[in-house]
Amino acid sequence: MLVREEVASKTYAFRNADSSARTLIIEHPARTGYELRSDVKPVETSSGWMRFRLEVPAQQTASLAVEEARSVQTTYQVSSLTGGQIQMFVRDRSIDKPLEEALRKVLSQKTIVAGLNSEREARDDETTKIYDDQQRLRENIKALKGSPEEKALLLRYTRQLNDQESRLDELKKEIGELEAKQSVAQDELDKMIQTMAFDTKL
Repeated sequence: MLVREEVASKTYAFRNADSSARTLIIEHPARTGYELRSDVKPVETSSGWMRFRLEVPAQQTASLAVEEARSVQTTYQVSSLTGGQIQMFVRDRSIDKPLEEALRKVLSQKTIVAGLNSEREARDDETTKIYDDQQRLRENIKALKGSPEEKALLLRYTRQLNDQESRLDELKKEIGELEAKQSVAQDELDKMIQTMAFDTKL
């Protein structure tokens, strides 16, 4: 969880053209969640307003600056952090160097897991395409019965099916290896996240 302070300020300025001093009462909205940061204090406070007294000397100008702040909490899940968010934390000085390094390690491990997942999905897609192609070849073989080209095409289709079966065996092995690597990488990522204490205040 990151906690940052949001500051808002407003300045009221007045000119007294009269020959005698004036006392003004300035009404400033009292906003929920905000705390006054200005040195000047209101002379009266209600549920909706803060009232300030301002003395304006004759033939002069005077101003009143009202500064308020509120705490804004944002919760981040370490498992879903992006590189851009980490850069933002560094730029805003929301995190220290050790935490930045820990988060970057998590991000690097996430990239490894995602890469392995992409490789496995690519193998799954190739497997599906081969199955679809095999179905087409088998339909073609059925349609060859009694045709003049039956022998030559049957040999060709059979060779293709054999090659595809060999590739399917390779894919099955590759997918198994990738799943094992992905499981190890995911376990490592989970451990990294679990050991992190992520409660930083701006």
